[in-house]
Amino acid sequence: MMIINVLQAKKTIGNRQTFEFITSAEKIAIEGETPWMDSTIKVEGELINNGRVIAVKGIISATAKHQCSCCLEDFTIDMEIPFSDNFQENSDEPADSEDDLAYYTGDEIDITDLIRESMILAEPLKIVCSNNCRGLCPHCGINLNTAQCNCQDKLIDPRLAVLQQLLK
Repeated sequence: MMIINVLQAKKTIGNRQTFEFITSAEKIAIEGETPWMDSTIKVEGELINNGRVIAVKGIISATAKHQCSCCLEDFTIDMEIPFSDNFQENSDEPADSEDDLAYYTGDEIDITDLIRESMILAEPLKIVCSNNCRGLCPHCGINLNTAQCNCQDKLIDPRLAVLQQLLK
C-alpha cells in the first residue's frame, strides 16, 4: 500500500509535500499478466493543499516487457506515466456532483488505486517494437525486420483468380 501522511500539509493552505515509493506490480495488486510483473515501479510525486482539496500529482517510472504485435519479438521499454487526482476529506456535507474528487479519512491518503488505474490505462492497445516495424511475411512467416524472403507479393487466391481477369 502507498499511504501518504497529510497531517503537515493540512495545516496551512499552500503547503507542499513530496513523496516517493518503490514498489512492484504484485504489491499494488495489478492482477493478471502485466508488462510490469518483473519490474521495480518507482512512484514520485507531490501533494499540494489547495484549501478545499489536496492535489496529488506525479510520475510513475517502470520498465515494461512487451511482445510486438507485428513481428512477435520481445522487447522492453522504459515508461514514465503521469498521474494526478484531487482528494477531499470525507465529511457529512453533500458533495458537489460535478466535482471529480477522491475522498480520504483522517490524516492519510492511500494512492494505491490511483497508481494501479494509471498504469493499467497506460498500457497501449497495439504494441509495436518500433514505428518502422515491418512485421512478419504473411506467406512464409519470416521476420521482415531481420531478413528478406523470396515470396511473391502478387500471389492471388486461386478462388479469386477469375476476378483478376476483370482487371485486365
